[in-house]
Amino acid sequence: MKISIKNYLFSSLIPIFILKFNVANCQILTNSNLPIIIINTGGANIPDEPKIPASFQIINNGSGLINNINDFPNHYDGFCGIETRGNSTQGFQKKTYSIELWNSDDEDTSASLLGMGKEEDWILHAMVIDKSQVRIPFSFYVFQRMGHYASNWRYIELIIDNDYRGLYILCEKIKRDDDRVDIAKLDEDDIYGDSLTGGYILRLDWLGYYSQGFSSNYNSQSGYYPLFYQWYYPKAENIQQEQEDYIADWFSYFESAVFSNDYHNNLGIRYTDYINLNSFVDFLIINELSKNSDGYKLSSYLHKNRDKNGGKLNMGPIWDFDQTYGVSEVCSNYDPTGWTYLQNQPDCEDLMSMPMWWQSMMQDTIFQNRLKCRWQNFRTAFLHEDSVFNWINLDTSLISDAKNRNFTRWPHIGQQIWIEPSPIPQSYSEEITVLKQWISNRLDWLDLNFPGNCDNDITVIKEHATKKEIFKVIDLLGRYTKQKNQPSLFIYDDGSVEKRIVIE
Repeated sequence: MKISIKNYLFSSLIPIFILKFNVANCQILTNSNLPIIIINTGGANIPDEPKIPASFQIINNGSGLINNINDFPNHYDGFCGIETRGNSTQGFQKKTYSIELWNSDDEDTSASLLGMGKEEDWILHAMVIDKSQVRIPFSFYVFQRMGHYASNWRYIELIIDNDYRGLYILCEKIKRDDDRVDIAKLDEDDIYGDSLTGGYILRLDWLGYYSQGFSSNYNSQSGYYPLFYQWYYPKAENIQQEQEDYIADWFSYFESAVFSNDYHNNLGIRYTDYINLNSFVDFLIINELSKNSDGYKLSSYLHKNRDKNGGKLNMGPIWDFDQTYGVSEVCSNYDPTGWTYLQNQPDCEDLMSMPMWWQSMMQDTIFQNRLKCRWQNFRTAFLHEDSVFNWINLDTSLISDAKNRNFTRWPHIGQQIWIEPSPIPQSYSEEITVLKQWISNRLDWLDLNFPGNCDNDITVIKEHATKKEIFKVIDLLGRYTKQKNQPSLFIYDDGSVEKRIVIE
């Protein structure tokens, strides 16, 4: 239930237009090379839910220009609903927020923010566990370079009710949309024929009393409970019985194939015919590269389009990559050796949500060979160590001043704020050094241990057309771009990449 903007916000004793010229913590933030987002709730406490109304403004004078806190909100000047979000990170004072753009009549309204696709739902991610402030953006960047959708993002600095909140990323919430998860819309009357076959988005995540979805015919890694697929799109309150029955039956055929001795179900169909193999392989690569403590089992999404649009099951989009790249002791993330998909290292939890099909797939030579080919291809390109370190250097240069202000506001450097391995880096530069060393060691271990033989990769991927098409255009930092006269990376749907300069 929405709280009216007119009844709630405009009754505040603190006029919004005054706040704009009297931003607190001015000693910390007066100007930035990053866009500045200013939110005013009228001093209200922001709950986990429901969203409360607020003003929402973005100051962005353009690339290479400085943004001042007293500048006119030239990029966006409107309203939103705001609430906190997250699970274990809710305990931190630096919160992550869910934003829904509203107009003055309390209606959802879409906008293209900072060059990202037009939508009403956004996330202000605090990245509080990660003191490097690069782990989540880097993971999004890598998955995009692999040729898949991952949330676009922009670094910003945030002010809420006169309080400087620090360095954040404004990023796209996972949704079905042409600019996000590009699958067919599934309406309530799509209950037969091809329209029944998609699109669906499912999620593997924390299980609670109110979790809604359907159970697998096979146990999760807990060994005691079946894996449970949660509804994401359509929402649980919107999905129809025919749709529920269809996707549950579809998964039963897929799973019976992946768990059979010869990888075929009783219809004679191989599990690889049900999936976009590259998406499964790449999902495993990004989770193993990062040794994601929450990988595969929490905030893990799958989506399926209509049969006429391919109909294959895809892994992704990715999310929840804060406990990654050596930052945590959970599931031995600090150790750059070992497999995450096995979930057999110390402190691996939440196994009720962990699917067993990764272990089956990793015994399949067709999966192994495709994995080896994809890995070797990526290692000569954006996952070459030099390329990875160059991306980190560019990214940390972009946020250099902002991260100093962030850690003035939140003095986390050198402190134990999470389940972190010892010793704790005592400076930001040491954080980056430790991160790079962990990545280097992880790359070396995966080079030696990924199974398969690329020479034997003979699978014909039916979902790829002979003529490749452009999937995404990004700048050198991995951000979606339409700008001309500067180097851009053109990513094609077959995973290949070309560096171009489009002259206007």
